[in-house]
Amino acid sequence: VRHQLGAAAPPLVEGLARLRRSRRQMQRGGLKQYTVPEAKCALAKVIKELAAKQDELNALAAQSDTTEADERAQELMPEITKILGGFFKEEGFPEGPMGAMMGFMALQGAVAQEQADGGSDLADAVQMLKGAMMQTDVPTRDQLQGMCTRLEAGAA
Repeated sequence: VRHQLGAAAPPLVEGLARLRRSRRQMQRGGLKQYTVPEAKCALAKVIKELAAKQDELNALAAQSDTTEADERAQELMPEITKILGGFFKEEGFPEGPMGAMMGFMALQGAVAQEQADGGSDLADAVQMLKGAMMQTDVPTRDQLQGMCTRLEAGAA
């Protein structure tokens, strides 16, 4: 295969190997499960990281010469995905957008548990992060701080 693909082979082969390792890891241990307090602590951490990079994201958005949502998403999404992907990698998920998707899936159990108990902090935080990642709806500093405060109060 390598000789047929030429220079593209090493990254492709490496990517396939990572995917296989991720699948084996998920098959052995299943998808990581969060308790409600663990999920709140984890999301507070990533929201703080997003807040720390907010000036960079706002500058990138300001440089954009388009008002079209799809084009703006193409410019901002890689940077937001790096932030969220790095967080989810630290949490034990694969790198990149697939790892972020798997991380969001793992958080859904804690979201459902909190909602069953009448809470909404986790659902609101996940929605905020998904909005930032998928629609490049970057929350304001006040929104991020408010969400972080809610999560930290609920995690105690």
